[in-house]
Amino acid sequence: MKNPLASIWALLTRRVAIGVAVLVSVVATLLFVAGFHTTMEATTSLEFCTSCHEMRENVLPEYKASIHYSNPSGVRATCADCHLPQDFAGKMVRKTAALNELYHHLLGTIDTPEKFEAKRLELAKRVWARMEANNSNSCKGCHSFDTMDFAHQSEKAAKQMQKAAETGQTCISCHKGIAHKLPDMSAGFRSMFEDLEAKSAKEQGNADELFTLAMSQIWGDADKASSGGKKDGTVLPGTKLKVVERKDGLLKVAIDGWQREGVERVLVARQGERILQAALTAGLAKTAEVHGEAFDEDTEYNWKKVALEGWMKPTNLVSDEKAMWAYGAEMYESVCGACHSLPAIDHYTATQWLGMVDGMKSYTSLSKPEVYFLKSYLQYHVPTDEKH
Repeated sequence: MKNPLASIWALLTRRVAIGVAVLVSVVATLLFVAGFHTTMEATTSLEFCTSCHEMRENVLPEYKASIHYSNPSGVRATCADCHLPQDFAGKMVRKTAALNELYHHLLGTIDTPEKFEAKRLELAKRVWARMEANNSNSCKGCHSFDTMDFAHQSEKAAKQMQKAAETGQTCISCHKGIAHKLPDMSAGFRSMFEDLEAKSAKEQGNADELFTLAMSQIWGDADKASSGGKKDGTVLPGTKLKVVERKDGLLKVAIDGWQREGVERVLVARQGERILQAALTAGLAKTAEVHGEAFDEDTEYNWKKVALEGWMKPTNLVSDEKAMWAYGAEMYESVCGACHSLPAIDHYTATQWLGMVDGMKSYTSLSKPEVYFLKSYLQYHVPTDEKH
């Protein structure tokens, strides 16, 4: 006969075992959560973020001089407030990605002030892109258009803030460099220009289709060009050239464009638009071969489609159109995007861009040749039915 006490004991033993297992699981879970939370808090502190010498020596001093570190209201935004997403999933993704920073710490990628400065623009662009993508959510954890008292802002600030709220602009579009030193925004596109110059010097105009990288001289005959005589015109950046002859290190090129009746000395890329290709002497302008005529209703002028030939030196001419316009895109993003969000290129007409760039150039460090190139980049990239 089965002992009833043994059955009861077995049942109790089984329940105790289950209870112990559950208790151990609960305690282990609590310990894990507590440990995880403690680790997360510890690795998001200002002290942890600035514990390596790269951050402590390069970033911390400029952060301490910013309004995010010290201000009249006594509210401080630390590294994690700006650089770490507020949602759990985003935070985990960013923490995982940060392992790459540990890898580069071991490599010594930015372990000296010189190395850090060389990488500053690249690093800043990476952060800006991330903030653009998430609509500056970290900024909006503290700042909100809905709670702003525009009456207590300066007139200019209130105007810009209300415009940003209406158009849905993201904070980082206008507030780059607010917590850290702004990088040299020109470093990227000027480095690209140097590469293009080197490529031009190497190629020496050996392609059949070329583009002017900078303002270039043009002559009506080879002898005049060879002797360095007075130029017969200036070809502007971005102009497409077809090489029709080579002679003694010179190039005879053809430019397809448009002349407005009565203003034949100016060659433009598109009928009715001031996309300047070349400014010519009267003598050279008369040599242009007319291939067609049209009346433009918008400008109310007669236009002639022409082909102009002239001689040029193989200097600042490139065959890689894509690389040339990439240089222009980098210039536009770096210079015009440093202070405000970039307007879509098709927001203005090609002709309107001339006035826009002229109106803003005094706020930039662009040289005169760079201003001309920026104009060309923007004008040629305004959508049109006619391909450049």
